[in-house]
Amino acid sequence: MTSRRTFLIAVCAAASLIAGCSDESSGPGTTTTAPTATTVVATTIAVTTTAAATTTSTTSTTSTVPATTTTTIAPVLGLSLSATGLGDAQFGADADGVVDYVNSILGIPTTDSGWVDPVATGVACPGTAVRFVDWKDLSLFFTDYLTGVRHFASFTYGQAFGDVIAPFGLATSADIGVGSTVASLRGAYPAVNVKPEDEFSGAGFEIEPGLYGFLSGTADTDTILSFVGGAGCGE
Repeated sequence: MTSRRTFLIAVCAAASLIAGCSDESSGPGTTTTAPTATTVVATTIAVTTTAAATTTSTTSTTSTVPATTTTTIAPVLGLSLSATGLGDAQFGADADGVVDYVNSILGIPTTDSGWVDPVATGVACPGTAVRFVDWKDLSLFFTDYLTGVRHFASFTYGQAFGDVIAPFGLATSADIGVGSTVASLRGAYPAVNVKPEDEFSGAGFEIEPGLYGFLSGTADTDTILSFVGGAGCGE
């Protein structure tokens, strides 16, 4: 009877309060009431879960880095600095011809004094007539001194205006120009005479007679400030 009792207990648990259960055994003189058949309806509840669609918006940020523009100034060619002249313009050459030559490379000069009497104008230059023609930081001096002929006598080249020297890049045949270091000057011209500052002028140098200039100092890292070629005014 143990298995029957176990079965009845299981049925009672499943039927719960819907039907009564009896666990009495059948015996003589005992009326056995048949258990009421209980139908357990299994109800399936469909639960629909709707997941909210999540839209993720990704914003793409583009960083624009301005392009770096490097401007390189090309050096002027055809006007090398030397003890004999400026490019193909030799000292002693006809004044008008030299001006035309430089014009062909640099264009119209920025200033031109025209021929003037040095005494009347108070300019301490030799000769009866002198002329100064400038292309910004390059200045040419003309005179009729000694020969009586108006000729090209000297040039000076050094930064006097603006942040960048103009015309840009004039240099000697050894590529020494304004801004070159004293170390580079000595390397290109081992016999150069580098002179310290004195009571009359600042530090200077002389590559050879007729080609000299001024320095920011005499240390290797100091630089060339200007060049003078030929016999300038006052010499």
